[in-house]
Amino acid sequence: MKNLALLSATALATTSGLFFGTMQDASALSWDWNYSGTGIAASGTLTTNDTADDFGFYQILGISGIRNGETITGLQPAGTPIPGNEPFNVDNLISLGN
Repeated sequence: MKNLALLSATALATTSGLFFGTMQDASALSWDWNYSGTGIAASGTLTTNDTADDFGFYQILGISGIRNGETITGLQPAGTPIPGNEPFNVDNLISLGN
């Protein structure tokens, strides 16, 4: 399964499979998301391209939201190690399936 980078390894583990895409306009999709766990609560919106690759994944282009009351300011760059989950790298991809 391809890995996502939203905020941290915790976000990665908790958010897998919790996304639902809706059409925003002809060139982007908007995905509302949320997750919570012991001491963590977050929600927001991801923006992706509107066309899935051959494996059904969409490229994440942007993020907005709040995690534990703090504003999310951006995505972790693709190709960098997932914090706490090395040697796996961030790819900033998401799909409707698991």
